[in-house]
Amino acid sequence: MAKRRSLGIISGLGGPWARGLLVILVLLSIAMLAIDRARPEQSPFFHIKQVVAEGARPALIILSAPLRTLNQITAAFASNWQAARRVRELERDNRNLMQWRDLALALHEKMSRYEELLGAPQAPTPVIITARAITDAGGPFVRARLVNVGTDDGVAEGQAVLAYNGLIGRIMNVGRRTARVLLLTDLNSRVPVFITDIGAHAILAGDNSGAPRLIYIERGVQVDTGMRIITSGEDGVLPRGLAIGQIAPAGGKKWQVSLFARPERVDFVNILEVPAIQFEEASSGPTEEGQQAEPEPGIADSETTTPIAELEIPPSGGQ
Repeated sequence: MAKRRSLGIISGLGGPWARGLLVILVLLSIAMLAIDRARPEQSPFFHIKQVVAEGARPALIILSAPLRTLNQITAAFASNWQAARRVRELERDNRNLMQWRDLALALHEKMSRYEELLGAPQAPTPVIITARAITDAGGPFVRARLVNVGTDDGVAEGQAVLAYNGLIGRIMNVGRRTARVLLLTDLNSRVPVFITDIGAHAILAGDNSGAPRLIYIERGVQVDTGMRIITSGEDGVLPRGLAIGQIAPAGGKKWQVSLFARPERVDFVNILEVPAIQFEEASSGPTEEGQQAEPEPGIADSETTTPIAELEIPPSGGQ
């Protein structure tokens, strides 16, 4: 009899009243969730949830301790695995860099010997001026920065401005204590560059985007992604060999350069102050007071040479 009674109660739940009550409860739950999401602090259930959370806090701390420990152990294993992989990569890079260092030292020694044999003058050592870059939203250029150094610190127009990993622009306007840097990404920037992998010349032109374009590439050369770009020094303003970036495709047959240094992320910069080459002028005047400079011996010395008109030319016969 008890079994039949329980079955009757369960079967009674399927009636229209039970279905209507279920729909009402669902709608009421949705309305409560909407009120709680719209204004959680003004919800009538806000204080109830706080009380429940405070009461369940000790139990949650006890239950979460094993899971927290497991997460820490997993993170430690993952970190050790990543560290070991990174150490292997750094060791491989270090071996490659050691080989390049030995090669660079050997080439430097060879170049020094060649310069000594040829009597080539030593290039002037650049003076590095450290400055802080300030964001500049105005002025005649779209992509420009202000630096807090000027003519009082030795800054002049045309000097190269570098970040820690590459060239970002050059000095355009100079004041006594400030200077404006024209970035490589500005539309007015044009820099002659050299593609080291193929030995070709080109022009790096800014277009107000994050990656300047590569134009006027030499004919007959094959440009590819990843080739290294440096300054060529052909403009007589920027020195040769300053790192700029790597070539990247820009769609079609166009190429752009991914800069090593991101100008918008640069805070401190280095300005290269290259000393001008001083030329000695030959002076024909008196070297000291009351003394005349001695003339250099040559054809014009009448005591040691004979005028060309008085030289006797032997006949072609040789007698």
